[in-house]
Amino acid sequence: MKLLKPLVATVLLALPFVTLAELTERQAKLLAHNCVQCHARAATGAPGMGHAENWKTRDSTGEDKLLRSVIEGLGGMPPLGYCAACTEADLRAMIRTVAGLEGAQ
Repeated sequence: MKLLKPLVATVLLALPFVTLAELTERQAKLLAHNCVQCHARAATGAPGMGHAENWKTRDSTGEDKLLRSVIEGLGGMPPLGYCAACTEADLRAMIRTVAGLEGAQ
């Protein structure tokens, strides 16, 4: 567990627009263990974190549509993005962070 905090901090600091203030500590851990696995690696085909051009058309559909896609799964992304522990509030906060949406908590 002691290694987890430095790992989470390192992952999040490596992402240009993510700030810890936008997420709770729990959400930051969930993000690091779930979302980052695909959205921080170009080879996965997932829209990349920090790459606004990858999110332009997705963002225009709105947060609720993005949430539905996360819950149901989309393309290669499994339902809930493999995050069985995530609540709707967690998913919304992480969507805002990953997609760089305004109003990130």
